[in-house]
Amino acid sequence: MTEPTATTANPNRRGDVAIEARGLLLAGFLAALAGIVDALGYLHLGGLFISFMSGNSTQLAAALGQGDLAEAGMIAKLIVLFVLGAAAGQVLAGFAGARHLTWVLIAVAFLLALAAVLAMAPEPMVVAMGALNASLRRAGNIPISLTFVTGVLVRFGQGLGDFLTRRVSGFNWLLQATPWVGLIAGATLGTLAYGWVGEAAIWLPVILAGALACCSAAMPEPE
Repeated sequence: MTEPTATTANPNRRGDVAIEARGLLLAGFLAALAGIVDALGYLHLGGLFISFMSGNSTQLAAALGQGDLAEAGMIAKLIVLFVLGAAAGQVLAGFAGARHLTWVLIAVAFLLALAAVLAMAPEPMVVAMGALNASLRRAGNIPISLTFVTGVLVRFGQGLGDFLTRRVSGFNWLLQATPWVGLIAGATLGTLAYGWVGEAAIWLPVILAGALACCSAAMPEPE
């Protein structure tokens, strides 16, 4: 007669869960950083976005349709700078290797500090938000979108649909909302800060980016 064996949790799965949890927490803070900057830029520029290029693309089309070439030129410049920032962030992440998160955040903090010195100049802010997307792309097996909130909500809705049709069990799909919650919290904080101190509020995301860079330097880099 054989002795019963104790059932233990898969240590590999525990490790995966820890990586996902740490990555999602970090994603929430990074999305909050993007939310702060986007809210500050939106208020400062009178309705244009720093990280939400879907909204800027719609506004570009509207400006072109109305024949407002000056407005269209401004919006087009923001979109081009965002793309260049995303490219620069990707190049930097490739060179930095395992420490890509730390170095991308250092670059983001530097660009935001430059914007602060230049009285909230939008150009370095947009480049910084483009580059931020290279800092974190996955939390374990969970894909992460930091400035593309529509993608986050789509995956959240798909997870809800799978749960309702019983194709998945449990509530892990709820974690997809973490970046969205972070972005909303950050944008709210940015709006409040701008109302209190005006342009000086740009130093808030500078401090947050620097703090996140220091934290990431002190821990193993997520995938």
